[in-house]
Amino acid sequence: MTASGERPNRAARGRWVFLSNVPVPEAHLLGLAVGAVLRRTRPLPLPGPRSAHRLVGLPLITAGAWRIGRAVRAARRTRLAHPDRLVVTGPYAVSRNPMYVGWALLHLGGAVARGSGWGLASFVPVAAWMHREVLREERVLDDAFGAEYRRYRAAVPRYSGITCRGRPGRARTRTPWPRTGRTGRACRRCC
Repeated sequence: MTASGERPNRAARGRWVFLSNVPVPEAHLLGLAVGAVLRRTRPLPLPGPRSAHRLVGLPLITAGAWRIGRAVRAARRTRLAHPDRLVVTGPYAVSRNPMYVGWALLHLGGAVARGSGWGLASFVPVAAWMHREVLREERVLDDAFGAEYRRYRAAVPRYSGITCRGRPGRARTRTPWPRTGRTGRACRRCC
């Protein structure tokens, strides 16, 4: 309901769901903010010319934004905060956490493009923090979806489309299952 008592139209509700599926990456924002403060107080520039920093950083930023955009689009009909179904298509067929991968690329790209050693150094604790969050979310999804999520988890790597054995996952199949290693199980390091 709006302030005047009217129901919002369907398009307005669709925009809200779309925007609510873009999680705010508090850890990455905090890491970049700390890096920016330290950069001002105790500069730690990356070696090399600024043009080289931009040459490396801007493609990382672009790749991160593209990855996040595709993940949001694939999940547009599901509320990610309280999912009623698993999203297993699009970038979710290659990575169980494409938005986290996208935010990580944005973080790295921003730090490199600005030539900030502190921004780059902040990535390590941020990545550890985000990994703990991913593990917590996986437990929640396992409880909510049971065997369906366990099959998906066994078939799709946690972060990238490459398993720890270096083989690409099946991204273009009708369903992403099953893709496992020689043992028939996903590894515990990356999957």
